[in-house]
Amino acid sequence: MLEIDSDTALDLRAKMLGVLLRDAREYAGRAPKDCADVIGVTIQTYNAYERGDKSPTLPELELLAYSLDVPLAHFWGDTAISEREQRRPAAPTAAITEVRDRMIGARLRQARLAANLKSKDLAAELGISAGLLAAYEFGQTPVPLPDLEVLLTRLGLELDEVLESSGVVGEWESTGRLFERFKQLPPDLRDFVTQPMNEHYVRLAQRLSQMPTDHLRAIATGLLDITY
Repeated sequence: MLEIDSDTALDLRAKMLGVLLRDAREYAGRAPKDCADVIGVTIQTYNAYERGDKSPTLPELELLAYSLDVPLAHFWGDTAISEREQRRPAAPTAAITEVRDRMIGARLRQARLAANLKSKDLAAELGISAGLLAAYEFGQTPVPLPDLEVLLTRLGLELDEVLESSGVVGEWESTGRLFERFKQLPPDLRDFVTQPMNEHYVRLAQRLSQMPTDHLRAIATGLLDITY
């Protein structure tokens, strides 16, 4: 059996760490100078880290992981990020904004008609011309965000109701909002949800939340009968 002495093992680990560090930096689209500045070392020292001639400290790795937006655990493994996951899909071309303008306009028009508001009355109320309002509703003229917010408020709509809900941009936005909600959970609940062994409890709670009230009442009654 081939044995590797401790010095050789440390050298191999340093080389692997350097490869993983370069992989994370390139994946994040950052320059070596950026990373050197983050951890307060010279560019020569940082380049030595990537070559495996030297190794960063744990606090330095923590800062780099945060700066490059990669899990710290990336540096404990032996797999490049590009091999584990795909890059975020490229954003759609600017032409998609024309489609989105029409979708937003249609939603505004739908809400106005549902509220039995005439376009000329709403336009006068908002201090714009009826022609401009019509151009907004038919997607012929993009609605500036401040104007859109005023229109949404007047029509009783929330901004969420006109956000893109599909496509790469919509999925990206939805994922971000879900993560923000997750971060607002109490720490003990976040820990519980992320434990693999608790997945079946989470799925059970999901199924229960989808049940009609009378079914839940029947289950509760059955549990009381068993308990008492």
